[in-house]
Amino acid sequence: MIFILLVFFLVTNFVIKMPMQERSLYIPTPKSELGRAQIVIQFIDSKRVFWIDDTVSGLVSEIEENYGYLSPERLRTRIVSELIRRNTITAAVLDTKLDALRQRADQDPYASYFVLIRCPNDLPFARMIDVIAKISDTSYRNIKYGCVGGEMEDIRQCRRITTVSEQDDKGFQRQNIRIDF
Repeated sequence: MIFILLVFFLVTNFVIKMPMQERSLYIPTPKSELGRAQIVIQFIDSKRVFWIDDTVSGLVSEIEENYGYLSPERLRTRIVSELIRRNTITAAVLDTKLDALRQRADQDPYASYFVLIRCPNDLPFARMIDVIAKISDTSYRNIKYGCVGGEMEDIRQCRRITTVSEQDDKGFQRQNIRIDF
């Protein structure tokens, strides 16, 4: 009993000494259900990142129209390889994109964004914390995020990737992409 109390005291003492910003850092874990992300950030390694946002739906639609005659497997492979080729960015470009996202979020208090951050198990967790720190400090706290483990190979081997037409909260029709893992 004394040992448990000692451990509790040491942990509590450590948390009290943490800076306020670290204590308020929230890292949600997603539920095992279908979800929606406006931006997907997949870390490939410490220098390269795969970024998917709302701009890729046009590319996916174009490939679907131009290569619709391919088998579903070959069409998926073509879409994924083209997305990877065009949307693999460096860490410096990632920082620029995150700054632009923060600026958009700070300009509109009614906008909300959800970012899914995928990180391989062998990559240091500190890189993901840097991304979380950049997007979580907005004026209106309107960028939400989820963190999951995952390799780039999961995206390459997805079952299906396609465009879907959906209606957003404000009634506007939007083109999005859907990835079935």
